[in-house]
Amino acid sequence: MNAAGLIVVLTQISSGLGMPFYQTLVTDGSIQQGEFEGTRKNLAAVLATIKNTPTDKIEAMVAQHDANLTAHLDSYNSKWGADPLGGFRDAQVIAGYVTTIMAKSGLTE
Repeated sequence: MNAAGLIVVLTQISSGLGMPFYQTLVTDGSIQQGEFEGTRKNLAAVLATIKNTPTDKIEAMVAQHDANLTAHLDSYNSKWGADPLGGFRDAQVIAGYVTTIMAKSGLTE
């Protein structure tokens, strides 16, 4: 993965959470609406920060954490459509992980 790939991944996950089967997690009581909206907002904020950070800084961060980023993405993708709650939880993990590595890399706003 590279900086452009990270943007694509985060965009994919952020957009994916707009799919109706994720909203059913709220209606069936698996998660609360606030948790759902908070996760979506967190992903949007992470994505905005990544897009506003110089590419060379993102490349360095991604190079250092590529294996973990890819593993988290693979887990999310494996659950796409088949396990909405698992996919949602993976989306939360990815957002948290990216937030953490951005902070450790000095990339937070």
